[in-house]
Amino acid sequence: MATTKNLLKQCVLWSALLPMSVGSLADTRPPSALDACILEALSTAQASVTVGEIRQACASEAASGKNVVVDQPDRSATVYEQDAVQIRFAEEADIEERPFAITTYRPNYILWTHMDEPNQAPFQEPTGIEDPVQNNEMQFQVSIKAPVWRDMFGSSIDTYMTYTARSYWQLFNDDLSAPFRETNYEPEIYLQDFTDYELFGARLDGWGLGFNHQSNGRGGPTSRSWNRILGKVMIGAGSDLSFLLRAWYRIPEDDDEDDNPGMYKYLGYGDIRAVWAPNRNTITAMVRPGTRNTGFELTWSYPISRVFRIYAQYYNGTGESLIDYDYDMERIGIGIALNDYLQRM
Repeated sequence: MATTKNLLKQCVLWSALLPMSVGSLADTRPPSALDACILEALSTAQASVTVGEIRQACASEAASGKNVVVDQPDRSATVYEQDAVQIRFAEEADIEERPFAITTYRPNYILWTHMDEPNQAPFQEPTGIEDPVQNNEMQFQVSIKAPVWRDMFGSSIDTYMTYTARSYWQLFNDDLSAPFRETNYEPEIYLQDFTDYELFGARLDGWGLGFNHQSNGRGGPTSRSWNRILGKVMIGAGSDLSFLLRAWYRIPEDDDEDDNPGMYKYLGYGDIRAVWAPNRNTITAMVRPGTRNTGFELTWSYPISRVFRIYAQYYNGTGESLIDYDYDMERIGIGIALNDYLQRM
């Protein structure tokens, strides 16, 4: 009987590690923290513990470097009671240890959207049409990041590069051959430290500081771009609620080269985003105070498979896109996302 249990344990061990090993048979690098944790836990766990429970325990602890001992599982505890922020950081850290790896940065999605009153002015003269922009269009965002330098000078600080592109596609506008109304390109490079700190009784999950460029790639009167020094902090409030606070300083441009000298009046100097993931739902709320108007965004997502989430978005105010930075608008959309800021499966 003991031999059978040992054989079963070996089978489970190899079934858990085989997906990690097949792609790296010629790779002699040491296993990642998550891989090592799974190996250790499988060799000591009781027979009633599942591989899924071992993976979940190791993912929660991989970033902190703690030794994980998986004993008889507590069936009263659920995945929803674990810290959503720490789970994401740990899973990303494991992925980024592998070659050719990139991870998501902001949500990646595609939406059907409806605008209450679209901004017609920038497109009337080029098209010669009074109302060239339709109310319905598709919106999609691609947002990725990759580490450039991990553990700088032996510290816990990392350097990352990110790229985000958000496009507004007049797919149903046959009169204008379904053009892309606007695309905003946003590369960024920044330092980050996601080590826990205590700050005035709150949990500081991490901070970042870097350079951000945002542009719509146009020339002439519809050109929109700016460069910013951008800082951010993430503050945890329990296991399922987090706040992302960002502040920025626009790098000044010469008056004869500045396409948008009054952009700060509408986009302000920062924003606040609350992310709530109490169960499989994820709800976010963002407010961006400007000196003349305020932008507000509300989103909701829910998993419909291991890959996709249903995703809904509402926006009201100025600054929804660069071409609309000084235009007060209202938009609602629904579609599919690959990821959210925080999420539980």
